[in-house]
Amino acid sequence: MKSRRQVEEMIHSLGWWYQHFEFPNGARTGNGQEPGYDAQTRWDIIKPFIPQDLKGRTVLDLGGNAGFFSTQMKLRGASRCVLVDPFSEFIEQARFTASQFEVDLELVNDDAHTFCLTNEEQFDYVIFLGLLYHLKYPGLVLDRLAEMTQKRIFIHSHIVGKHSQNYKEKTNYERTKDNNLLEDPAYPKMLFIENDYNGDPTNWWIPNYQGLAALVRSAGLKIIERPHSELIIAEPEISFGKVSLTKLVFPKYGKRGKAIYPGPQRYDADMWLDLIQRSKEPNQEKDSQ
Repeated sequence: MKSRRQVEEMIHSLGWWYQHFEFPNGARTGNGQEPGYDAQTRWDIIKPFIPQDLKGRTVLDLGGNAGFFSTQMKLRGASRCVLVDPFSEFIEQARFTASQFEVDLELVNDDAHTFCLTNEEQFDYVIFLGLLYHLKYPGLVLDRLAEMTQKRIFIHSHIVGKHSQNYKEKTNYERTKDNNLLEDPAYPKMLFIENDYNGDPTNWWIPNYQGLAALVRSAGLKIIERPHSELIIAEPEISFGKVSLTKLVFPKYGKRGKAIYPGPQRYDADMWLDLIQRSKEPNQEKDSQ
């Protein structure tokens, strides 16, 4: 077992960490401040909806990053946990995380779109946190995840606008006549990001409060709970099934002058160094308190 100092040196050598959490020996990947986040805080919201004993259960962690949530599921006894992430830097971090918690994770370096469109497996639990707004085709991936989920799916997404729950719902909106209803800020919407958002070219679509719920329901999922405005816990309700084709032709995509997807990726070197530097800067809000 490595000493705390050795673990801290390894954490540093693995670069910037988006997920901030504590290893068994007390070493931490970050302080919970941007440009990362405190993964334990998010886990505390989710864990009441997960059985204490996951023995014999399978888990898919799509966009699993450094492996914090996969590890928590394994620590509850999950028999198998598949973590998928397109960035090799995060796969390396997840491998290190698994070694420190002494759990076994199946790590897949792949794009979420192509993984879901070329994999017919089903999983008891699906973790889909902080990824939807990074997808060029989020509805397609969510539809596949709904079919892949046997018991429960955990969906987190950044949202824009007010957390309003009131809009006039109709079974059929009439063109022109109901424009005022469709233009209501509370009506389900998705904001398309053609350029960068928050300095990140991998952000594509951001839903509003009701838009996220509408996407989830349209995939055939039943919303069980929404413990946070950005987090939905859902279960399969309607099965639309799937069509398995012998050949898939999927478009490459990307923003002009930026990385091209799908496929395994490495972070842009300048962006990675900038994230490392920003993570070292003192938190101004905390310092002013």
